[in-house]
Amino acid sequence: MQKTFRDSSPFPTRRSVIWASAIVSAAALVAAGGCSSGELEPIGGAGAVAGTGITTAAGTGNFAGSSSVVGGGTGNGTSGSVGSMGGTGAVTTSGGTSGNAPVAGSGGAAVAGGGGVSSSGGTGGAAPKPCVDVEPPPDPEWPGATCESWATETSECTASWFAPYCDVSCKRCVPEGGGAGGGSAGGPAAVDCSSMNLPQVSGGNGYATRYWDCCQTHCSQFDGHRCNQDGTSRTGNTQSSCSGGGSFACYDEAPKAVNDCLSYGYVAKSNPNCGQCYRIEFTGQGQYNDNDPGSKLIKGKQMIVKVSNTGGDVAGNQFDLMIPGGGVGQFNACSKQWGTSDLGAQYGGFLTNCTGAHAAKKECVRTNCMKIPAGPARDGCLWFVDWLQAADNPKFTSQQTDCPF
Repeated sequence: MQKTFRDSSPFPTRRSVIWASAIVSAAALVAAGGCSSGELEPIGGAGAVAGTGITTAAGTGNFAGSSSVVGGGTGNGTSGSVGSMGGTGAVTTSGGTSGNAPVAGSGGAAVAGGGGVSSSGGTGGAAPKPCVDVEPPPDPEWPGATCESWATETSECTASWFAPYCDVSCKRCVPEGGGAGGGSAGGPAAVDCSSMNLPQVSGGNGYATRYWDCCQTHCSQFDGHRCNQDGTSRTGNTQSSCSGGGSFACYDEAPKAVNDCLSYGYVAKSNPNCGQCYRIEFTGQGQYNDNDPGSKLIKGKQMIVKVSNTGGDVAGNQFDLMIPGGGVGQFNACSKQWGTSDLGAQYGGFLTNCTGAHAAKKECVRTNCMKIPAGPARDGCLWFVDWLQAADNPKFTSQQTDCPF
């Protein structure tokens, strides 16, 4: 009868040459003696170098990665030594002493990964880098992206160009008091289902798409589970509303939560074994985006789903969850049943038409759910927002189980 499939384009992976240019310029400045006595020269935006006349002869100063500097002397590099800038704060004095603690020296330089350390005759280091979300430069190919978007929907947190940005969202630090600490919130935490004593699911790997076309389901031909246009009262009409008849999907086929970690629902699948139930457990990844934020938030949650429908475009490892507002797919009886054509994208529904960060998308879907008649159908749409966390084609493992409903 029907199913829904959504193609998801990968989120942008952004690279930059700006920071390479900046490092080269900084190296040239040091080699040319550009730091005068007593100047404070930031290195890589992380720590600070303080000293008297930090310089190198003949441009021999160098940066290793983004955190090494040659200093401590005015000779040709043989009388001075190399101090590495790291998390513990290496120190180089004019006598060439290097170590992991501040060492006194005449005109020595101090290098610290998280904030400068003063040495005798030098200038005090910079204050520790604040734990905040600094938003990256706007990306014309991804307007409206925030630190939360970059951190949860791309892998850029580990990229060198992204190091100055989004410390909180990338979980490089925890702000004082545990708050968001910057330009964007860290988002909701995933529910911990490890203490719920749910059975282990060991079986085939698959993924869940979503649809709701309001049509009579394929399996209703055998079990009589079909409804009038009100979506609640049963009907003896055997002709689907998608074929001009008066038989619609029943609203009680919308998903519902049993608790924070378990829900019931109905699915379409290829070669349907009508009435068979499966227990599925979400893995925390999306089918088309491993970093899908909604999929991450439902890791470990489980559903028991009953096969109610079929679809020629449903893959063998795919369950198409019946979710009101999830897209009508190949057929559409919802415009007739609900008196509106404002149903979101044909494939993917409300979520596919929503933009912005994950939190904004959720609220967009929530607003659109109000277009669905109040009752179990609207509740099923809101279930997608609140329980399934607007997960976009989440992956799962599955195995057959007895049907509790």
